[in-house]
Amino acid sequence: MNESTAPSGGTPDREERLGLARDLRLLALLHDREPTADLLAMLRRTPVGDLFELPLASERGVEALDFFDKALAIAVAGGSARLDELAADHAAIYLTYAHRAAPTESPWIDPEGLMAQQPMFAVRDWYGHWGLEVPDWRRRNDDHLVVQLGFLAHLMEAVDHPAAPVDAARFLDRHLLRWFDAFAERVKARCWTAYWAAVAALTSAWLQAFRLRLSAIPGCETTEIEPIEAERERLRAEATRNDANCTTPSHVPGLAPSW
Repeated sequence: MNESTAPSGGTPDREERLGLARDLRLLALLHDREPTADLLAMLRRTPVGDLFELPLASERGVEALDFFDKALAIAVAGGSARLDELAADHAAIYLTYAHRAAPTESPWIDPEGLMAQQPMFAVRDWYGHWGLEVPDWRRRNDDHLVVQLGFLAHLMEAVDHPAAPVDAARFLDRHLLRWFDAFAERVKARCWTAYWAAVAALTSAWLQAFRLRLSAIPGCETTEIEPIEAERERLRAEATRNDANCTTPSHVPGLAPSW
């Protein structure tokens, strides 16, 4: 963890958990779609330091908030032309992948960089454990950034489940925190507008602060996050073993295409 402040408090109470959920919903909204004039105006009406319930007091957090504040000012001042630029940049990140910065986990972890691979199914298992499923995975995969943020928000909103914050910490360590910084760095390096670079930086700082806050819960102490390359090597070795153990008969009726 890069946060300089020590974790405070124990298990978050109901009010704090709902505040953290609101933060997560706001972050999900920022990534979900291109900003409208109304959204930008709403964000500008609120002092940037008050946008989130979770304090971002570290050097990294303060820098991210300042960057976002300046990016918002640029976006608002640009009028409709700037909104068009923001929409095009959003599409390049989240829809067409023109910036080669996939907002889903699988391409960052899978050895071949493919979509909808083992990481997606692992995330789906987490959702199923909590009785959740993605309404249409063909439109947005289970391991999509927005869906993962929504799942964490759901865990914070499950105020009658004391184990939910523990699951949130484990989910962060095993999934979102393993790849999000790589995504954020790619976005910051390749996006066309300051706004989306600032959204990436702000989300990264908030997630680090969130994990630090959860580390104050007994049993949720921070641990080393397995590097992406180590996971890729593990999956590559697993695929090699599976291939070696799988033999296909030379011909089985109905196995090969018949047309």
